[in-house]
Amino acid sequence: MRIELGSSGDLEAFIELLEELGAWLWARGVQQWEHGSNRAQLPVLGRYLVSGDLILAREGPRLAGGCIVSTAAVPEWASRPGQAAYLHKLAVARFAAGRDLGGEILERAAGWASDRGLPTLRLDCWDGNTALRSYYRARGFVEHEAVHSHGYLVRLLERALAPQPPGRTPS
Repeated sequence: MRIELGSSGDLEAFIELLEELGAWLWARGVQQWEHGSNRAQLPVLGRYLVSGDLILAREGPRLAGGCIVSTAAVPEWASRPGQAAYLHKLAVARFAAGRDLGGEILERAAGWASDRGLPTLRLDCWDGNTALRSYYRARGFVEHEAVHSHGYLVRLLERALAPQPPGRTPS
């Protein structure tokens, strides 16, 4: 498994992974990432790449997971200003589940933010997904309030980052 920076040309494949995972979630009663919702966000996700990167995990030629990390502030965090990196769409393909690949991708995103001198990594997730919220808390994220976004509640979470030593090459 290798984790690397992707390009805007990889965004379509990443969106396809998100759509597949959304179908899997809905089949299990988790009403998150409704069919077509990630594809509809393609323009927004593309804009996040202007001030960020697509982090991808690959196993051979197969896309195993990824996320987008960006410095572009998101409206959900308007009540909590401050410098931060924002994590979007952390995903792991079903064939790669159970290997803590999500944790590895999270750490790469945290390193990306630290390399840029940002003190925190922020994200939001559907407030009703208690398992996902627990997953993030176990990885050092602190929960804040839930806010309305896209017609439902999302929970704001953030993690303080350790500054990187001088001279470190960015990820």
